[in-house]
Amino acid sequence: MQCLNRTTAGTVFATHDLGSVHEPARGFAERAAGLMSIPVSRTPRDHIVFFRREMARAVTWAGAPVKVVTIGEDGPRLSPRKSFEAWREVVRGQSTPWSDPEIRIADSLRVTFLEVILRLSDMAETERRSAGERQELLIAELNHRVRNILGLIRGLISQTRGGTLSVTEFAGVLGSRVQALARAHDQITADQWGPAPLRLLIEAEAAAYLNDKVSRLSMTGPDLLLQPQAFSTLALVIHELITNSAKYGALCGQLGRVEVAWSLDASGALVIDWVETGGPAVQAPTRRGFGSTIIERSIPHDLKGEASVRYHLAGLSAHLVVPAHFVVEKGRAAPRLEEIQAVAVAPQGPVRLVGRALLVEDNMIIALDAEEMLLSLGAEWVDTASGVDEALRLIESARPDFAVLDVNLGDGMSFAVADRLAALDVPYVFASGYGEDASFPDAHAGAPVVKKPYTAESLGAAIIQRLRDHAPSRS
Repeated sequence: MQCLNRTTAGTVFATHDLGSVHEPARGFAERAAGLMSIPVSRTPRDHIVFFRREMARAVTWAGAPVKVVTIGEDGPRLSPRKSFEAWREVVRGQSTPWSDPEIRIADSLRVTFLEVILRLSDMAETERRSAGERQELLIAELNHRVRNILGLIRGLISQTRGGTLSVTEFAGVLGSRVQALARAHDQITADQWGPAPLRLLIEAEAAAYLNDKVSRLSMTGPDLLLQPQAFSTLALVIHELITNSAKYGALCGQLGRVEVAWSLDASGALVIDWVETGGPAVQAPTRRGFGSTIIERSIPHDLKGEASVRYHLAGLSAHLVVPAHFVVEKGRAAPRLEEIQAVAVAPQGPVRLVGRALLVEDNMIIALDAEEMLLSLGAEWVDTASGVDEALRLIESARPDFAVLDVNLGDGMSFAVADRLAALDVPYVFASGYGEDASFPDAHAGAPVVKKPYTAESLGAAIIQRLRDHAPSRS
């Protein structure tokens, strides 16, 4: 390459005697004796190189081209050639010379290559610039969404605080509202932040909080999709209606029922009617709590729709209207209720754990919260690690009875910890913000996944199920 870089820039270089310009080439002259180089860049000097094999040929001289110098009385002398008899010599180490047409064709190729490379370079620069702009836009959008989420959580904390009587009640109510938002977020991100089914929203909330009462909630209406903004807002409204009914309304007793019916009006707006019957006698509340505020003001404020609640003695009823531009009439088929129940976060009975737990989580606040959950569920001791190496040391120090592994750690993945636990026959569950969409090695593909943010109930249910499934194989 250094030899080629010494040639004239921007021109085709051709030689039929490579050894004369690059001495080491004489060692492989039988394979490459001639060379043509087409430069296709200036810095760095890139070349397209063609080689020719050695072509031995005979050269006829008019007499031997070598004359012997003789030493006489007058010193060294060249004597006149006494014979001009033809003398033949076989020339080796050279190829067939490159012709002028071949060099002209090579130069045309050089120009063509340069034009293509310049065009590709321009396209690459345009793509880099466009990618940079997209990245800046994504960062700005991410910043906007994170700030909105933080603001929303702060608002939930502030508003929930005023309507609760104890810290335990406050934590439970706030946690349930955050979970409602998390479920809504999962459903709208499952299809690349696209519209999601209304029926699925209601079924997910019902399955999560009603358990054996879920059959007392009936739904009628066409398959409709809601745009993400409307889906998140309506998720909180439906959550408040369901939890309110389970605590104070038709679903708090044994005979009450809830009917949810929806349809499209003449303008294409979504009209939802929530009607409770068969529960205890209802009276209008004397104090407006945050839950009532969410039901009555979220849709009018966020979506510019309508919401009204009526308190009849026979039961509460709500009338909700979502504007047409948030509604997609023709959508994909929604999962049925029995499918939602299969992944519901609420266990069907009280969960009690025993033994020593290993928790691998790289975020301190989440780790502290998870520790408290595990201890409240009955774990006798919780060893907490923030990374793989620390977790492996804890395992060797004290073998756990079960483990909760955050999939994505700051310095990598937790699969090495799962490998060690599997070798020791210790059951484990994964925790991940990606939920069921997380990618796992084949050895761990069947492990349960608790989707963040998780609750004590969902975490305990996953661990108990894992322990039950694991029991036959444990020694």
